[in-house]
Amino acid sequence: MQTEDQARREAGPDVGETLAAGARFMTDLSRAMVALALALGDRLDLLAVLADGEPRDAGQLARESEVDARYALEWARTLTAAGYLEASPAGFRLRPAFAAVLGDRESPFYVGGIARLLPPLAAMVPAVERGFRTGRGLTPADYPDAMYEANWLMSEKWLEAMLLDQWIPLVPGLGQALEAGGRVAHLACGSGAAPALVAGRYAGVRAEGYDRHQLNVDRARREAASRGVEDRVRIELVAEFADGLAGPYDLVLAFDSLHLAADPAGVLRRIAETLAPTGVFLLLETNCSADPAENVGEVAAFLYGTSTLYSVPLTRNGPVAAGMLGLPRPELTRLCANAGLAAPRELVSPTPFNVLYEIRRAG
Repeated sequence: MQTEDQARREAGPDVGETLAAGARFMTDLSRAMVALALALGDRLDLLAVLADGEPRDAGQLARESEVDARYALEWARTLTAAGYLEASPAGFRLRPAFAAVLGDRESPFYVGGIARLLPPLAAMVPAVERGFRTGRGLTPADYPDAMYEANWLMSEKWLEAMLLDQWIPLVPGLGQALEAGGRVAHLACGSGAAPALVAGRYAGVRAEGYDRHQLNVDRARREAASRGVEDRVRIELVAEFADGLAGPYDLVLAFDSLHLAADPAGVLRRIAETLAPTGVFLLLETNCSADPAENVGEVAAFLYGTSTLYSVPLTRNGPVAAGMLGLPRPELTRLCANAGLAAPRELVSPTPFNVLYEIRRAG
């Protein structure tokens, strides 16, 4: 006697479900193309030009953006088809809600720079494919400069908006410690905006930034110089995530990066060893569940996809490849306890992607 499953397999796939699956696939392909168009629009200032909400024909848009009109026309038609632009006899107009999110870089809602990550990550598919086949990892220098430049654009914006005036005041006593001339270290410092901002606000602070990629180190040194704090901000190239930490530190920072360490437990132990008795570790990490079955939907798919192309390859040569969603709060709490740190205290979730923790030495 046939079981229900056997009968279903013999009958073949449900036609309606198959057609729906094909439609879903085409939707995702369309989204990929739209995301690339948005990346172009941000890089070429097409979206910035349209941010005022005024309609422009392709010629006007091209002149103001200093690009070719025929390219601008096809780009505008792409985003019109996707619903980002409105087309009329007067030209193409960016819908007002999208202007704040994608066009106006001074808007607190601006996130358009995130789209710039996609082309350089897509360019890494052949290298990541080799990693799939060999089990080997990649290094920061294997990735295109454009990926780091996109990270600088976005991280500098939210650090300027939140670090000094929102995040530091959330930690009791931290502002006073920095006013008194504390020591600060930033792991995986990227553009160097964080140590430069802290040193700029607190005149007695001496700050250090560490990064594994020379491109970031060079950029961070320029950032300190541009803010006039290069005499109090030291940026160093390191081989491993926590190399260089000497302490004692009043503040250690790691933003969206601890999961990129090949040995997060070892990093936390080193932080515990170098924090001052009243020191604070401010950690920004991915906002996710400990149960992968609960990490579903558009945001989770974006994070897992980024992790596949970037986070796992960067850590695959080490003892641990946590991945972008590999440090949920329960796991982070366990690692902190083993490292001699207190349980993380959640301060704020600045975006749907991440959560900010305050962590101190245990006891």
